[in-house]
Amino acid sequence: MSPLGGSAERRSKAPALMDSLERVPQGSQPCHSRAGRMLGPLGALLLLFRLLLPVDCASVEPPTTQEDEKGCGHSTIVERVIGGEASVPSKWPWQVSIQNDSKHLCGGTIIAGSWVLTAAHCVNINDNLSVFVGSTHLKQSSDSSTRVAVKRVVIHPNYQETRYWSWIGREDDVALLKLAQELKYTKKISPVCLPSPIFDLKVGSFCWLTGWGQINISSSEGKAQSPRIQIDDGLHEAEIQVLSNDECDSRYHEISEVPSIIRIVTPTMLCSDYSRGKGFCFGDDGSPLVCEVDGTWFQAGIVSWTLGCAQRDTPSVYSRVSKYALWINKEIAELSYAVSTLMASSWIIPLCLLLPICLMMALFPPSLL
Repeated sequence: MSPLGGSAERRSKAPALMDSLERVPQGSQPCHSRAGRMLGPLGALLLLFRLLLPVDCASVEPPTTQEDEKGCGHSTIVERVIGGEASVPSKWPWQVSIQNDSKHLCGGTIIAGSWVLTAAHCVNINDNLSVFVGSTHLKQSSDSSTRVAVKRVVIHPNYQETRYWSWIGREDDVALLKLAQELKYTKKISPVCLPSPIFDLKVGSFCWLTGWGQINISSSEGKAQSPRIQIDDGLHEAEIQVLSNDECDSRYHEISEVPSIIRIVTPTMLCSDYSRGKGFCFGDDGSPLVCEVDGTWFQAGIVSWTLGCAQRDTPSVYSRVSKYALWINKEIAELSYAVSTLMASSWIIPLCLLLPICLMMALFPPSLL
């Protein structure tokens, strides 16, 4: 994140958001078979057939976690730091560092116990990916921090790295990371809320950007040199203002070769105004843009692309999370179902081996022999 400056300004209230992640109703009965009594040979045979049939586990009650008790989008710190200052630990408990071979690559967001949301351009299925959570400092491990391996990478099927014939790029820049193990929620590790698919963030709203990115531009004898990219150890934050897509699109047409008839900034994108000297930089990619509504934080955007770094009057562009809420839920649900189906199918072979024995016992009980 670029070095920022400024003072506190009056914030406009963002419209109400809805959590699009559906949860199982409380009080639902767990999915299990009631076989606590002796069934006899015929009962055992019927039970065997029952176990081989598909079972509707939609009403399975999940284990109680801090997410169930407190919900998503809760920060333990209420004070705000204006102008790109270092962030306070546990203020942004959903922020993670996505790392390749234990080196910071991009930012990401915890959206569920074993799921992280980030930008598609940040990840590759062949990378040795992990996420570092529970700390605002990349080089300082603590009792609250942990590193978890990434088990699976899910990239949006329509993701494009570049578009047209210009440097203008990245559409549908969204990816999900399935973690190898469930995260244990604490004050410094908890999920952010996702907006509903119909949520429309109002132009002029104030939201917050967090990330570890930074750029230092060195010079020699008054002559500017190439930027020297350096990832900051400490998490930084900045308050930004939402810019209209039309104005954002117009600005990028002024600095690109794309004809005005072609839309650069699409409805699946979200922009922030950089005229106030606030925006993202190298290393911030994949990090969240979050908005507070009545004490609850929702993720509005994912850091995607911009022109260079720390350049005034060049808007920062994010993937608009509300446009991908349905896809996110679909991918998480499908993968979770596939895993549960695989686990259930592992019982079929041994049960089928027992079928002839149960059938013989049902037809010829020991009392008749």
